[in-house]
Amino acid sequence: MAALADGIDFIFDLMSTSSSRTKSNGLDYGSYRKGSALIVSTCMFLWLVVWDEFTQKDFSAIVTAGSTVQVVGFLILMIRIRTTKSVAGLSSKSLQMFVLYLCARLPATCLCRGYIPIDASGHWFYQLMDFCALLLACHLLHSMHKTYVHSFQEEHDTLPIWPFVIGCVTVAIFVHGNLNRSFFFDTLWFTSLYLETCCMLPQLWMMSKLGCQVSCMSSQFVVANVASKVMVLTFWIWAYNEVDATDPKNRIGKVIVGSYAMQLLLSTDFMFYYAKSLLVGADEVVLPQANEVEM
Repeated sequence: MAALADGIDFIFDLMSTSSSRTKSNGLDYGSYRKGSALIVSTCMFLWLVVWDEFTQKDFSAIVTAGSTVQVVGFLILMIRIRTTKSVAGLSSKSLQMFVLYLCARLPATCLCRGYIPIDASGHWFYQLMDFCALLLACHLLHSMHKTYVHSFQEEHDTLPIWPFVIGCVTVAIFVHGNLNRSFFFDTLWFTSLYLETCCMLPQLWMMSKLGCQVSCMSSQFVVANVASKVMVLTFWIWAYNEVDATDPKNRIGKVIVGSYAMQLLLSTDFMFYYAKSLLVGADEVVLPQANEVEM
């Protein structure tokens, strides 16, 4: 109960921006971990309620669980920024890609039923989680460019994203499914899929450029997104052959599976060093050619 009380105090301190707990770099690691654990526990409890009351225990609910895990990653990143009062090492372009993909996905999932979980969670909770992720991504962008702009390492956030955006839209126009029975909404959903595949590229690019020691607190955002994609990929491996019943080779379904598999493949290098840091009990993920910059 003491840990729960400390976690609640930590969250309230962040909300009031009057925390007096400081250590090196202005961060109380113990309170941070308790606050993060409180957020994870709350979201897990919320998901269990939804699972029990609304999902009918259908396997498709794993997609909704993936969206919930993504929100957890954004929440942990948000409290990390408010705790350290720094956005050093974070990619604004990666967050912009998140905003673009969520803005493309929400109309397709709110107005159509082709690419959502078939259980009741797909009627509202799945969309709610994506909407929360969109709000959190916008808040983080505001923090990077307004509140804590002094710590934003713009000179290292150099991967251009508009060629990816244009490419994703172009490919979606020509390569998309028909579950929404609408050229526009099918194209919109596949645009969001291709944008989602590219979302973490600017962040991973920035990490590789810095070649630094990545704080495990920051890395939790990447890990949460990887966990989210594992869940969604698991669903599509099970359901990909239903995307286009007229195509015996299920080529569009394989495109969806391949897109999520690519997202995991792009993160394998980082996940290797993250797992290595866990095995040795380190507080940081040490990437090759580490320097003194902390993310």
